[in-house]
Amino acid sequence: MSIEQCEKNVDEVKAPVEDLLFNKDVLIVDDDPVFRSMVKAVLESYSCNVKEACNGLEGLKILQNALPDVLLCDLAMPILNGIEFVEEAVLEYPMLPIIVISGSGDMQDVAKVLRLGAKDFLVKPINDISILIKSLVSALKLSEESSQRMQDFSSQWFRTSELDKSCNDELHWHLDHLQNEPNIGRELLFELLPENDAQQGNWKLSYRLLQPADGMPLIFDYEWLLDGRLFFYLVDSKSDEESGVVSCLLIRAFFNDLIRDQNITLNTIPKMVASIEKGMATMAHSYPMSGMFGYVDFSDEAIFILSAGLDAVWDNQKERSVVRGSEQLTQGAENNKVHRFPITQENSLLLNSLGCSSFKLELSSS
Repeated sequence: MSIEQCEKNVDEVKAPVEDLLFNKDVLIVDDDPVFRSMVKAVLESYSCNVKEACNGLEGLKILQNALPDVLLCDLAMPILNGIEFVEEAVLEYPMLPIIVISGSGDMQDVAKVLRLGAKDFLVKPINDISILIKSLVSALKLSEESSQRMQDFSSQWFRTSELDKSCNDELHWHLDHLQNEPNIGRELLFELLPENDAQQGNWKLSYRLLQPADGMPLIFDYEWLLDGRLFFYLVDSKSDEESGVVSCLLIRAFFNDLIRDQNITLNTIPKMVASIEKGMATMAHSYPMSGMFGYVDFSDEAIFILSAGLDAVWDNQKERSVVRGSEQLTQGAENNKVHRFPITQENSLLLNSLGCSSFKLELSSS
């Protein structure tokens, strides 16, 4: 991107965001001096205070002296690379908004920093500077509104406090980029899958997911709450071939928001599904998707599951129960029944009707 292109793009987006960026401190950590110089010139035209670092180690030294309002970080750097830098920065400064920039488009590295806590990602070359400006503004807004709680990158894209058509102004690049590059979106979803095995106290979780590497994946994620409960969800991304990637990221956003609230009750699952459906309604192209949401209350020795079009079997070694939910997401899935089943020392959740995919979740107590 040339200096002339930068200046043209700046003029087009400057007015609406000038006040939001005024006097903000921005740190650019990138080993490319030309890129740093161009971004610095653009941000200073918005009256930002810009500092530069040529590698992650230099960036950490700057952070020790003063924290910026937002940080831009390249992934491929010498001495201390972007992944190592983000890991250290998030650990020391968890509320610092970080936007990572990938020059290679390697979704494995992008997924790593997003799981570490980066708020957004951009892919070089950034031919339209308004993309960068919108990402910075969104990260700053989110930081100001949510100073008391962490937010992940997809919560930034689909902000739960403003789920209306206007929020799409900040999503166009991400939506277009992921929809126009389906291989990148599919790779990102695969890389965001969690660890296959986990343990909390006496309880062990293990899941096995078999599916073709060249198709849209079945998405699974889980999280242990501070009180010991386990929350999880499943989404069949291929049920919406056009917007499946973006919809899965939207669902992941609400999942993470729910976990941060730490206040899950029986009514929480339908409410979250209703919010997801409202969020999907803001997208220009969204089709019904199949999913499943649930949590395990070990103190109550029970699991609660709401199916949104996925059929499954719950087996606790004493009895087998079928889980069905007729309505898919966007079709009123919030009204589907929340099933309650007892748990024992050995439990499993098996999914059917997934074509070439198969899924098994196991919960066991030692």
